[in-house]
Amino acid sequence: MEPVEQLLSKLFGTISPKLHQAASEAIHKVGWQHLPIGIGTKSWGQDEITRAARCWPSAFPGISVISNRASICHLDVNGHKEWYDFLVAAGTYKECWFRLPDLDLCLEYLPGTVVALNGRILRHEVVEWDGGDRVCYAHWVKPTLLRALSIDFPSWVTQSEFI
Repeated sequence: MEPVEQLLSKLFGTISPKLHQAASEAIHKVGWQHLPIGIGTKSWGQDEITRAARCWPSAFPGISVISNRASICHLDVNGHKEWYDFLVAAGTYKECWFRLPDLDLCLEYLPGTVVALNGRILRHEVVEWDGGDRVCYAHWVKPTLLRALSIDFPSWVTQSEFI
């Protein structure tokens, strides 16, 4: 997983430099600095989260795994209106289409495909696939994490970031 995440992190830094920097700062803070009260879950305490963050292989603080499931047309309501999510397709399937109905667009979505999109603004879906198992690794940054760690929210990516 680590070599793929390193490549995605470079792509993330190229596509959205300020969000990449903020997400990397969040992971660093969680792994190496004192956490604010409330960071933790019912099954993971602060010590476990700190240890996980120190060896986390991605610049994205959140990764969800979707395996062999259709994804009905939806928006990612927990995302931020100005940020990108990355979707990484993997598996043994032979045919699949990633649909963006707001753009009237269907993209071929074969294993190895990476899609960077604003999932809070653009509805998206994968209804069916043929020829084997399908996995999607959805990479994201939650606004609540940056807020809890007092990290400024990056805004829209602009051309000036690349000049």
